[in-house]
Amino acid sequence: MTERLTRAQQQAVTRTRLLDAAETLFGDKGIHQTSLDGIAAAAGLTKGAVYANFASKRDLIAAILERKLGADEPDPPSPSLAAWAGRLGDSYESAVDRPEIRRFAMAFVELWLHGMRDESARAPLTRWLQSVRDAHAREAAELADDLPIPADQLAALLLALDIGVGLQRWLDPEAVPADVYTAGLKAILGRAPR
Repeated sequence: MTERLTRAQQQAVTRTRLLDAAETLFGDKGIHQTSLDGIAAAAGLTKGAVYANFASKRDLIAAILERKLGADEPDPPSPSLAAWAGRLGDSYESAVDRPEIRRFAMAFVELWLHGMRDESARAPLTRWLQSVRDAHAREAAELADDLPIPADQLAALLLALDIGVGLQRWLDPEAVPADVYTAGLKAILGRAPR
């Protein structure tokens, strides 16, 4: 016999289903071609469930990005910049081809384009990108006094490497192996990532 979910647990399940459906549809069809009705249907829910959890499509977009930030568990501190770079490379190579990473990447590209076209929609995306850059900059600055460029610039470059290699890999995996990211880390940092 299965236990009944509490109201809070049921709300969390509903919210997850809606976010998964929205992320998939945004990536597959685009933001403007995806309706709240379509998201509800893909999640097996009603449009009322969407509005019970999100005030608008913009709130739904922000929640997708917030969920991605919350899903990343903090890593233990690295003993050195080389160890940190090695951990980043290993993590990237093991995750880049997972279906949920690809799904998020497809939605992310759509969110990026939406933010580029509509300045009022830009804030959630820029907050998400800034939080990723801040985490990288903080860790890099703690690990080395002799970074090749300032920590905030290094963080921007690492994020660009992450996004750029991923986008190329998903289109042409034979030409762009996942370890290109790790090689890029080594080239940027000027030291072996391990």
